[in-house]
Parts: sequence; C-alpha cells; structure tokens
Amino acid sequence: MNPSAHLVPLAAPTAAGLHELFRSRLAFLRADTAADLPVSEPPGRGDHRAAFVAGSRAELIEQLEEALSSTPEKITEPGKIAFVFAGQGAQWHGMGRELLETEPVFRDALEECDRAMREHVDFSVLEQVRASEDESRLGEIDVLQPTVVSLQIAFAALWRHWGIRPAAVTGHSMGEIAAAHVAGALSLADAAMVACRRSALLRRISGKGALAITELGEAEARELIEGTEGRVSIAGCNSPRSTILAGDAASLDRLVTVLAERDVYCKLIQNTVASHSHYVDELREDLDRALAGLRPRVAELPIYSTATLEVLRGPEIGAGYWMRNLREPVRFADAIGKLRADGHEVFLEISPHPVLLTPARQCLEGQRAHTLQSGRRGAERESVLGSLAELFELGFDPEWSRVLETRAPRPRLAKRLTPYQDALYDAVFARR
Repeated sequence: MNPSAHLVPLAAPTAAGLHELFRSRLAFLRADTAADLPVSEPPGRGDHRAAFVAGSRAELIEQLEEALSSTPEKITEPGKIAFVFAGQGAQWHGMGRELLETEPVFRDALEECDRAMREHVDFSVLEQVRASEDESRLGEIDVLQPTVVSLQIAFAALWRHWGIRPAAVTGHSMGEIAAAHVAGALSLADAAMVACRRSALLRRISGKGALAITELGEAEARELIEGTEGRVSIAGCNSPRSTILAGDAASLDRLVTVLAERDVYCKLIQNTVASHSHYVDELREDLDRALAGLRPRVAELPIYSTATLEVLRGPEIGAGYWMRNLREPVRFADAIGKLRADGHEVFLEISPHPVLLTPARQCLEGQRAHTLQSGRRGAERESVLGSLAELFELGFDPEWSRVLETRAPRPRLAKRLTPYQDALYDAVFARR
C-alpha cells in the first residue's frame, strides 16, 4: 500500500524535447538527495508524452533513468473509452480504504452511496470498508454486493472528476447495476434498491450452489458438463478461453478436481450463489415485487448489455430486466466485441481489483485496444494513478487542476537549497 504515490506527467513537442525534460528532472532530483519528492505540476504541451508514478525520490530517479533509454512515440488520436464494471470476485479485505483517505471525491461519492444503501439495509457500507477482518460481513452476499456497487460508483465518480469520461458502459452481471447508474439510467436511489433488494433475495439460495471460473472455451465447457445431468450449466462466456460455470457445490468440486488433473485452471468464485442458471428461478416473482417501484430513465450513455447484447436506452431496465440479468448467461465476450466494433479502443475496468482485464485482452487479441484497471489489491492509489498516467500517454487530457488539487504546494526541503538549486526547481517544475 502506497498512499504517497505521486504522479509526474511530462509532455514535449518532440522526442528529443521530452528526453531533455527527463534530464532536467534528474538534475534537480540529484541536486539534493535529502529533499522530499517534488510536487506534481501540469505537463507542458506536446505530442510526445510520459508519466511516472512514484512514492519516493529514488523511485522517480530510477523511472526517469529507464525512460532515457527509450524512444517515446508520438501520440495519436485516442479512441473512445468504455467503462467496464466487474461482477463478483474482485473483492478483497481493505478495498476502498486508501482512496477513502486520500481522495475527497471518492470519499464523498462513497458517503452518498452509504446513505442510499442504508434506506434498505441494516449495515453501513463505510463501516464495512473500514471494518477489521474479524468484524467484516463481506462474506455475506447481501452485504458484499451493495458494498462493491458503492465502490464502483465511487471509482467512476473519481475518474469523471479527473476528466476521464466514458463514451459507453458495460457491466458483468452485478456490475450492470453500477453501469446503469453511471450511464444515467438509474438514479442512485434506484441503483441502491436493485443492489440491496436483489442481493437480499439471493441470500435465500445461499448454499444451494456457486459459480466457478475455468480456462475453457465455451465448446470445451459444454462438453465437460454433459455428464452432470443439468446440475451444472454455462453461466457466462468471458472470452474464447474463459467460461463461468454454475452448479451445486458437490458437482462443481468434482469438476474442479477433474480439471486440476488435466492441468486446467478452475476456481470457485468466493461468496457467490449459482446465479445465471435455473437455481435463481424461484426468486422471479419476489424480485418482480421487490423492484416494482423502479423508475428507470433515458440513459445519457449507451449501455452495452451483457444479458441481451442490446444497446440499452434506459427505460427498458425495469424489474423484469434485472431478473433477466440474474438468470441469463453473462455474454461478456460478445459485449466486448460489440464495443470494439463500434469504435471503442480503451477499456477501463471499474472494480476494486482487476478480474476482467485478462478475458478482455483475450477478446481483443490482434486488434488496436488498451485495457486498464482502477483498483488493485494492496495498491489502490498507485493503481489508479498508474492508469491515469497510461491514459495521458495514450492522448487523453485529464483535468489537471482537479487531479492535482489535493496535492500540497511546493514541499519543505530537508535542507536549504542553494540559489542555483532554487532557480533550477522553479525552471524544472514551473507551470506552463
């Protein structure tokens, strides 16, 4: 965990000019090895870009020295960006804490989500994020899902505050709830209703089944489950080499053993039920009643459905849609393909830890595309700043005044600068 992670973006009209910036930064950093890491400043203008994320002077020096040995490419027009909201499996104990403490916009969004969720549940999202492992209730599906949806909404709020705005959204299973809210189709109150009331119903079927992720294509997976007499089914197709299975625990355990003997990856997804299968059919009528008050709106952004493969407008995502989202197999691979065919080249996963980057890359092999993460286990701030750095290098222009607004002014140095060093500081880190 590195809450002091620091973003240093640089830009110049030419590759030679960018290298000169690297050298000038190095000259300052080496001038006083006891000084603090210099604060970030907005980059200059230019089509040659580089950005660094470091938590110490030594880290930044090492990265700048390495960058001097490379030839930076000129940026091209960046493609459209899609926000990709993950389902279950991205959770980890301590998720959200680092950004809660270091990013006011993230904290404000999470507090707003907490208030919305509290209308339906007996726990606080904020308390669950901060809870010790012994006190945490995130092993309960009706606590986990509203908490993860809240974190996703907070991540999206931070990205948009920084000026990184999607052209479209898609969501994997539960991730469609946050996606629909970010697209404007669900108010926060309605998103909270779906997340809380649906997960409360899912608790009823806890223990009857689970989900497992496999490194199998859909055809191979269907062949594998033929002998289970319907106890296991395809719950989702993530990529040409990744399929999700739903079934009862005993049947899935046997398949995990069979695939392990074949040296094929297969793992149960924590804290899940057998969603996207017939095991959820018994919840249909109760879910319709629980979500009867939904009032979906016309979306501000296209929503690429992983349940229907339609581009949703918004009004159609009433109670019936959320049962379909829960019952139908997740067609993530097809949704990613459709997004790419429609001109989206940057896929930013919105989750506390990346679980969809590998399948997305497998779907996009051989095509011009970029996949980026938001959070990462144990390195939230470093992770989100690293992706912001990559977006800048791809040609996106963040709102630098907002990115840098929480940073301290020029730091106090460990020892006094000479007049030359003081002038060098202002020349090297001056705003342009």
